Amino acid sequence: MATGKPGTGDFGARLLRLREKQGVSLRELSRRAGLSPSALSAVEKGRSSPTLATLQRILQALDASFADFFGAAPAEEADPVFRAGSMAAIRDRHRVYTLLFPKREDFRFEMLQETLAPTETAPEWEKHTFDVGGVLLKGGPVRLEIEGRGEWRVRKGDAYYIRAGEKHRACNEGAGDAVQITIMCPPRY
Repeated sequence: MATGKPGTGDFGARLLRLREKQGVSLRELSRRAGLSPSALSAVEKGRSSPTLATLQRILQALDASFADFFGAAPAEEADPVFRAGSMAAIRDRHRVYTLLFPKREDFRFEMLQETLAPTETAPEWEKHTFDVGGVLLKGGPVRLEIEGRGEWRVRKGDAYYIRAGEKHRACNEGAGDAVQITIMCPPRY
């Protein structure tokens, strides 16, 4: 289930408000995100929770980011330190994304801490309009697949780089959680 920090309100209702605010019909969002109208309707009505990969596809179709949607509070432009207590966390059954930086127009990249639970099945494929780089800090190994390029085992301390437009997915093959830092450039906001 994708959720933000406590007090962020009803997820499905916020998605519906964002779609309606932008004047996008359910069918149009369905077409843009590559999801069925019934699946989107179930999410908006709170009967279904998308994975983080699916949520990202929906938000990209609405030209929004996780920071936009989950309301990461902007910080003072001069403040270089971002306190853990003010960071939004977004989660589904297999992943937790912690937004390390607030949404700020002057930032040239976006950074997340990702926690990947062990899983036996490969997650959904993802494809982004930005480059993604990261480093595995704890756990693993993580199987990284990039469609048409190959498959690699990422171990603690290893870094990776995925170009914009490359279809990819990562699966934690370890016994415990894998923790990594991921950077997106340019940022999605």
